[in-house]
Amino acid sequence: MTNPAIEAAKQAQQRVDACLDEGRNFRLEAGAGAGKTYSLVEALKKLINERGRELQRDGKKVACITYTEVAREEIAQEIEQHPAILVQTIHAFCWGFMSKFQKDLRALVAALEDKQDKIAEAGGVSDQIVEYQFGFFGIDERRITLHHDDVPRFMAQLLGKPKFRALFAATYPVIFVDEYQDTDPHFMAALAENFLATGTGPRIGLFGDHWQTIYRSDYGLAAFPSLESIDKGSNFRSVPAVVNVLNALRPTLKQAVKDPDAVGEARFFHANSYTGERTNSSASKNDTPPEVSRDFMAKLLDRLKQDGWDLSSEKTKILMLTHNAIAAERGYPTIAKAYRYNDSFAKKEDPLIAFLVETVEPMCLAFTEKRFGDMFRILGTRPELRSHEEKVTWATNMAALADARSNGSIGDVVDLLKKTRRPQLPDRVAKREQDLAAAKDEADLPRSLLEHRLVREAPYQELVQLAEFIEGQTPFATQHSVKGAEFDNVIVVLGGGWNHYNWPQLLELLTTGAITAKNEKGYYRARNLFYVSISRPKKRLAVLATQTMSSVALQAVNNLFGQEKVIELNL
Repeated sequence: MTNPAIEAAKQAQQRVDACLDEGRNFRLEAGAGAGKTYSLVEALKKLINERGRELQRDGKKVACITYTEVAREEIAQEIEQHPAILVQTIHAFCWGFMSKFQKDLRALVAALEDKQDKIAEAGGVSDQIVEYQFGFFGIDERRITLHHDDVPRFMAQLLGKPKFRALFAATYPVIFVDEYQDTDPHFMAALAENFLATGTGPRIGLFGDHWQTIYRSDYGLAAFPSLESIDKGSNFRSVPAVVNVLNALRPTLKQAVKDPDAVGEARFFHANSYTGERTNSSASKNDTPPEVSRDFMAKLLDRLKQDGWDLSSEKTKILMLTHNAIAAERGYPTIAKAYRYNDSFAKKEDPLIAFLVETVEPMCLAFTEKRFGDMFRILGTRPELRSHEEKVTWATNMAALADARSNGSIGDVVDLLKKTRRPQLPDRVAKREQDLAAAKDEADLPRSLLEHRLVREAPYQELVQLAEFIEGQTPFATQHSVKGAEFDNVIVVLGGGWNHYNWPQLLELLTTGAITAKNEKGYYRARNLFYVSISRPKKRLAVLATQTMSSVALQAVNNLFGQEKVIELNL
C-alpha cells in the first residue's frame, strides 16, 4: 500500500538536504501532524554523519535551539547526545554563550530603562556578578539576577556587535531553530538582520509552522530575507476525513495522508436552534448561557456515544477556550472566580490548592480504599497507634474530614485540619490563615489574602472536581494547552468567554475574505487557535459552536466540513 505522506515527506527532506549540501539558509514549514521534529532530527543526523568528526576536531558545534525543555530532551535523545550537537532551550543557549561576558552584561543591565529605580536603590551597576537562575530581576551590591525576558534580548543586542558576531559564527557554523514562530522575536530579528540579510555567519535552518503561532501576537509568515522556503505536505497523524478539513482551511499547504483508506469522521455541530436570551458581555457575545451550553454539550456527548465514540479521558479530549469555561462545565466556578490568574489553581501555584490536591485528596482516597500504608506515606509519617483510644481518635478525625469534604466548604476543611493536624497545614498556608485572621480591613487585603478568603468560601466538592481536572482524570483541556499533542478523538467547543477570540467572525471572514487592518490580528489569532485545535485528532473530530452562526459563517463551515457533516443540535 502506498503511503502518500511518506512520499511528500521525502520530497521535503531532499530539499532540506540540498540546502545543507549547498550552504543555503532555509525554513521548513511543517503543518500539524507533518513530523517536523523528525525532519529536524534527520537533518541533524546528516550533519553528524558528514561533519561530526570535523566539528569535534575544530571545537565547533551545531546549535539546535528549542522552544521547550520537552522538545530539547526528545531531540537530544534521538541524536544520542552527540557531542557535535548542542541542543538547548533558547534561554539556556543564550545564557551559555554570553554569561562569560560580565562587563558587557553589566552595561546592558545599566541601560535597562524599566529597571532604573531598582538599579538606583541598589547603588547602581558597578562590579556585581550577573547571574541568571530563577527568571526574576534583582540587584544588590554583590549580584544582579536577570529577568527571563532579558536573556534573549541581551543576546540579540550582543549579536549586533561585530566582535560577538564573529565569535558566534566561529563557534556555531550551523544554527537550527525549532518552533521558530514562537521563539523570542528579538533573537529572531538578530539572526535575520546580522546573518540572513548579510549572507554571512552560520547557516540557518528554521523549523516550525506560522499557522501554529498561538503565544505571540505576530501571527503572519515572517518575511525573513535570503531564506529558501520548504513546505512539508504530509500528515502522519490524522485520517483523511480530518485532513480534508485542514486542507480546506489551509489550501496553501495541502497535506497528504498516511493511509488514504483510514476510516474516521469530522463533523460540525451548532446551537442555532436555541431561541432564548444569549450573552452580551465584553467577553462573550451571542453565546448560549452557561447552563444551556452544558445542556448542548450533554446532548452532543450522548449523540457521539450512540455513534460509537469512546468518551473516556484516555480516548477523547474536549477542548474549551478558557479555564473558566471548563470550570463551569466541570463544576468549580467559585474557585476559578477567586483567582486573578488561572495558573494559581490550574497549575497549583497557590499553596492551598497545591496542598489540597497533592496531599489531602490522595490521603482521603487512600483512607477510603483502606490503603493505609499509602495514606501514611502521603503524610510523610507513620503515627504509632498503640492504644484503642488512639485508633478511635484517628478514625473519628478522618470521618469528620470525609463529612467536611462532602458537605462543607474549603474553609471548613482547613479549619478542621488546623484542629486535627491530620494532615498538618504547610507553613505558607498556616501563615495565610494567621494573616487573614489578623486582618482588620478587608479593603486593604493584599491580593493573595483576598484570594485565600474567597477560595475558602467555595464548596469543597469544587476542589474535588478541580483535582480530577488537574490530575488528568477528565477529558477537558484548554485549546492553548494541547499544541503538539494528539488524541484519538477530539471535541472542540467554540464559545464565548474571551474577547480575543470571535469564532463567528473568523468563519465569516473565511467566507468573505474581508480582512482589514482593524480585524487582521483577531482573525489570525482565532484562525491559528482553530487550526491547532482541529488538527489534534487521529480518528474523530467534532466541533460544537454554541455562539450564533450567521448564514455567512455557516457557508464557511459547509465549505470546510461538507454540508452533510454540518448538524444543528436541538435540546
